[in-house]
Amino acid sequence: MNFYSETYHESVKYAAKAVADPIVLQWEKQKAADRRYSGCNRIDVRAEDVPGFGYVSGDDIKPVGVYVVLRGRSLPDGIYAYDAAGRSNAPNTAGQLVKIGGKDEMKSLAAAFPDKDFVCDTPVLYIFTGILERAVWRFKESAYSQVQRDVGACVGSILLNAKRKGAKVFPLGGFVDDDVAVALKLPSTEVPLACLAVFPEYSEVAYDSVDDGVGESAYSNRSEMDMVASADRYAARFMHQNRAETIEDLSKCIRVRRLVSQALPGDEFPLTPAKYSGDSYLSALPDLEQVAAKNVPFRKISMDLDDFSSMLRWLELGPINLFGAGLLKIWIVTFDVMFVYPGVYRYVPVRKSIYMQSGQVMMKKLMKCHAAPESVENSAFAVVLTADLNEACNLLGERAYRYLNLNAGYILQSLNLSGRILNKTVRDQHFFYEDDLKKLCNIPEEESVISEILVGK
Repeated sequence: MNFYSETYHESVKYAAKAVADPIVLQWEKQKAADRRYSGCNRIDVRAEDVPGFGYVSGDDIKPVGVYVVLRGRSLPDGIYAYDAAGRSNAPNTAGQLVKIGGKDEMKSLAAAFPDKDFVCDTPVLYIFTGILERAVWRFKESAYSQVQRDVGACVGSILLNAKRKGAKVFPLGGFVDDDVAVALKLPSTEVPLACLAVFPEYSEVAYDSVDDGVGESAYSNRSEMDMVASADRYAARFMHQNRAETIEDLSKCIRVRRLVSQALPGDEFPLTPAKYSGDSYLSALPDLEQVAAKNVPFRKISMDLDDFSSMLRWLELGPINLFGAGLLKIWIVTFDVMFVYPGVYRYVPVRKSIYMQSGQVMMKKLMKCHAAPESVENSAFAVVLTADLNEACNLLGERAYRYLNLNAGYILQSLNLSGRILNKTVRDQHFFYEDDLKKLCNIPEEESVISEILVGK
């Protein structure tokens, strides 16, 4: 293997006949960080300012930290930490913003980005971090990839909520990781993973930046990788992966624009038009409530073709290749969708079509690919997200693994939201046997499964 991302992904795959991991993970024994922000000014956040679906994370353990940089808004300029649990006596309060930095910290934070002027002109900049101490007890070494998907889901929620209000949004994945961590005063158990710039619709900066490709670009650290150091230096393999992805010198990074999707071989099945217009879909989002994950069995009910098509086509309401490059491959495995032959398809969003790749997949065989077979039974269809890690890392360096997981998180959250609107259940499957799943669905050997998402009733 040429890249550590391939080694890391291979090491955290769930396998039916796996032996005990010889590396003892000690991460959970570290002392938890103090996140009370004593002595800092606090400002109440109104419920209508925070999407009710905004902080849904895998298994409801909430391992995502949210920070906001404000400029020229009604609140004083500064860097704020969002404390969802913060409460005051004021009615209709949905957490608090805690001011943790002023002009000096904002200046040093802007220097961590390749487009410093763009960041300095951004009125609202969200920064999302992974709080690893909250996820490691459940997911062990795979906690890092899971937290990345959770971050992608949170980015997707805020992105769609901002678009509903007419704002222009730009996902930013290229920055010097350590500079962001220092500016935010992050503890060692919390790592920066993604950013989101939000502009009002009338902003000239936002208008110019669309043509400039901001948000459609990924920054490759391919030329600055130096992974000679031993993994023994780190408390866990996932921290070694985090260091492999880290950008240290932006001058050595290569800016990569999003790849163009093309038609695929195989019988084409055009999707029907979305059930509701994009504006109608977005306007329905505020009425959704945050729902804790439930691991209950699916009901035996056929999926309507229009619902199936709508859930896939609504993915494009946000940038489906959230952090550039478009290297994530979307496989659709159908079991019980009206007027769609059961089988394995590839989905090409911009072409509004799915392309059959292989014949029918038996539900009982799919169930055997999971640690909890009953959790899969009676699902209407599955979305399997894959990528050729060697291809992705050759283009984007080790940071490609982060981009792929963030993109997978956005797709998960988009399906989660559209499923709630259509009264469907969407579940992110954590514990599946990757090699068995690939063999069953005839997924090429060189591709790795980044995420599996089940949809049903």
